[in-house]
Amino acid sequence: MERYQHGGQVYDAAGRAGDWLDFSANINPLGLSEKVLQMLEDNLRGVVNYPDAQAAELKRAISQRYDVPEKNLVVLNGAAEFFYLYFNATRPDCVTIPVPSFSEYERAARAAGCRVEYFFTDAAEKFSLNLNKLRASCVIIGRPNNPTGNLISAEEILRLAEVANVVVDESFIDFLDVDSARGLVSEKISVVQSLTKIFAIPGLRLGFAVVEENLARRLNLSKDVWNVNFLAQKAGVAALADDDYLRRTRAWLAEEKKFFVEHLSQLCGVEVFPPTANFVLFRHEQAERILMELRHEKILLRSCANFVGLNGSYLRSAIRSRKENLKLFNALEKII
Repeated sequence: MERYQHGGQVYDAAGRAGDWLDFSANINPLGLSEKVLQMLEDNLRGVVNYPDAQAAELKRAISQRYDVPEKNLVVLNGAAEFFYLYFNATRPDCVTIPVPSFSEYERAARAAGCRVEYFFTDAAEKFSLNLNKLRASCVIIGRPNNPTGNLISAEEILRLAEVANVVVDESFIDFLDVDSARGLVSEKISVVQSLTKIFAIPGLRLGFAVVEENLARRLNLSKDVWNVNFLAQKAGVAALADDDYLRRTRAWLAEEKKFFVEHLSQLCGVEVFPPTANFVLFRHEQAERILMELRHEKILLRSCANFVGLNGSYLRSAIRSRKENLKLFNALEKII
């Protein structure tokens, strides 16, 4: 498996999307908000113009939704863009990454010439982060972490910031009814968030970062001036105003996560790690066979073989609709 390969690989060699039931990408199964769809339809002809380089309307919407000053915002072509901007601007000598975690952290750090150190967490301890053993000058933390689902506390982030610059990736935070780390932003703490997963618009690419004001100025000068396209900006404005969509998403996840874990745990030989967000990490000794046989059923799971700190016995699954989840479990019962 390619070192930095991600989920969502639904395309063939010719670039055509196949008819897959995709549990490998952690996207909101509620699909496009009607408000977002209407906004896209109403503004489609606007692509004849350049997007607003300042993304003023989008910044205002982010500021109002998340109660953060616009001067601290960097709008992004997906949250992953932030790591490339950040490392190229700050150039830390060494970046510490608790693993297993999202591979794009390492890819971005190495692209900027940074040395990367892994901080290994233990499956026997549910991949919890032992701060007493962590020594770093710059550290990246997923909150919740992908693929383990672990959720570091605000107190732990502040403890880390006493000895390191901390980048907190909250790409899945909107799925949860918990406090964000955005209120902790300082010269030592930066927070990045994806909007593509929660609002089911990964094809548009959209995210933002909340950082210290001077760093925001540097990053905004470093990025492509039109990094967020016209339709992505419009979609973001509509999505952030859709309170009902967010309410329905959290209600769905609260119910479906419990159902998903209960059914997955009942399968023979499966070890499930407690999830927080809309995905579940689990282990089975026949994981590679499970993946192959599910593909025959046109179902995709995420192999974790290329996550540092895991191996081919680990799989990650998105939580989808009840109908889709039942289809997955029926297939797994036949295979296992």
